[in-house]
Amino acid sequence: MNHTYDDVRQFLIERGMPEDFADGDDLFEAGGLSSLIAMQIVTWVGRHFDIPVRADDLRLANFRSVESICAFVESRMSEPGVAATGAR
Repeated sequence: MNHTYDDVRQFLIERGMPEDFADGDDLFEAGGLSSLIAMQIVTWVGRHFDIPVRADDLRLANFRSVESICAFVESRMSEPGVAATGAR
């Protein structure tokens, strides 16, 4: 597991997800996420990883699981012009 996964998991656990969920689990099906927490995730991802989250990024597929959130973060961080400084 890498630092990005650890950070995302910790954020979700702090917002009520049980600690035993798997990285590939659908966070919405598991009932752990409300629409309010989903918006908190989007905001947190942008700020914490210092990456842009654009309107066209606001697709459920990008934020459905820890794996999809981390894949989104990694894809953004690999874009030219995005600071690859990692988490703040």
